[in-house]
Amino acid sequence: MKYCPQCNTQYSEAWLTFCTNDGSLLREQLTPPADPNWDPRIRETRVDDPSEQATQWLPRDPAEPGGWIAPDERAPMTGPWQPPAPLYVRPNTSLPPNPMALASLILGLFAVLFGIVCSVPIAGILAVIFGLVALVQLGKTPGRPGRGLAIAGIVMGSINLLIFAFWLIWLILTIVFG
Repeated sequence: MKYCPQCNTQYSEAWLTFCTNDGSLLREQLTPPADPNWDPRIRETRVDDPSEQATQWLPRDPAEPGGWIAPDERAPMTGPWQPPAPLYVRPNTSLPPNPMALASLILGLFAVLFGIVCSVPIAGILAVIFGLVALVQLGKTPGRPGRGLAIAGIVMGSINLLIFAFWLIWLILTIVFG
């Protein structure tokens, strides 16, 4: 049986080491009936008050300065427990993606979504150009993110240009063969 020295709550779980109410270190309750080896001569009676006799065997004197304190005689922890501070905090080293790659992706999305309705290849052409420029820039600075964005922008811009080319061929053929 364990108990909290702060709030006197008793715990029967063997795995608990801290009080669930205030976070104090739990102490083993070694009352005379629970400990068959208890010898009353180890700690003599100090008080005659009946309410104090059940706990009079607990250590009450503060430890001498600089002296050794047994783990069960340490002062309870004050305040809630907090984990120790990390020794090294890794800075945020992630770089933003290449702006040309991001522009290529946005223009490629715009070209695919609105190029089908409006059949205007300007956004597709710009997406391919920005994507190629971003790939050249990313080749010069390895480790910078954005390669996937540039490739996605090139693919979507190319899809827009292919749709525009098929639409233009269809328009020419309908005019010629009427």
